[in-house]
Amino acid sequence: MADLCWITFLVVLFCLFGTFDASAGDADPLYRACFDQCKKTGCAGETCFPHCEIPLDASSSDDNWYLKEPLYRWLKQANCQSDCQYHCMLQREKDRATHGFGPVKYHGKWPFKRVFGLQEPVSVAFSALNLAMHFHGWLSFFMLIYYKLRSKGDEKTCYNYTCLWHIYAFLSMNSWLWSAVFHSRDMDFTEKLDYASAVALLGFSLIISILRSFSVKNEAARVLVAAPLLAFTVTHILYLNNYQMDYGWNMKVCVVIAVSQLLIWALWAGISGHPSRWKLWTVVVGGGLAMLLEIYDFPPYQGLVDAHALWHATTIPLTYIWWSFIKDDAKFGTSNLSKKVK
Repeated sequence: MADLCWITFLVVLFCLFGTFDASAGDADPLYRACFDQCKKTGCAGETCFPHCEIPLDASSSDDNWYLKEPLYRWLKQANCQSDCQYHCMLQREKDRATHGFGPVKYHGKWPFKRVFGLQEPVSVAFSALNLAMHFHGWLSFFMLIYYKLRSKGDEKTCYNYTCLWHIYAFLSMNSWLWSAVFHSRDMDFTEKLDYASAVALLGFSLIISILRSFSVKNEAARVLVAAPLLAFTVTHILYLNNYQMDYGWNMKVCVVIAVSQLLIWALWAGISGHPSRWKLWTVVVGGGLAMLLEIYDFPPYQGLVDAHALWHATTIPLTYIWWSFIKDDAKFGTSNLSKKVK
């Protein structure tokens, strides 16, 4: 449920970034002039980059010029294009500040200061914390299932959704991993991996919401429910990565999937009488309030912390509450099954 809220908004935000590539900053004639000069000379104003040995406007045969640079420079984002964009942006923002103007977006993003080569260091840190929180939640769930709720001498668990939550945990951690990578280095392949991971998590979250809310326990019935949704999710990912990165279509798909599972979880929380349903409501309401940070999109404070980074921060406690609900549900399901056996 936590992922249901924050991954949805994350994907939608990235979709919107994709549809608004032309920002006020990169449309600035002075920024463009600085970047054009840097492409030819390897210098942004008085700042020059010795590793810019191949011009950015080289012939088509040199389209993969960045692959010719040393790997450690590539990992540190020390390539000509990113350095030219970054330092021209810093110079323009410095000039704008001296004239009393606030920051503007460049290539769809606010101007961030790099820290150890990371483009958005605070978002990277919070993404890593979310990953750690999911790992902690899954590990505690694992310990609960296999060491506390399992009957002595019984090789199988009494909770019918154990395997599903294991898969969910893996997809969640994978999604936050690529979120951290994407925020540290915005490139074509990191963007695709981040999108694919987020969509995969959304698709599986819809499946698990249906299976748990409707108490689908029969394996054949689970396959009938999951197969078409899995097929659609995989097809959508392949379409984005291999045919066209259609941000508008991706946004529609993600919103439909997210709203569907939100309604399912919300209705189930209201009618199920689950003892921990208040945790579901907490995550739903908390995720909705966190969305306000995405709506109120303010520039980064000191070039480091923006609304999106703070939104990442709010998902950390929501993730803790969500995994707490999952563990409560495991106890609740095991208890009910034990009563039926008796």
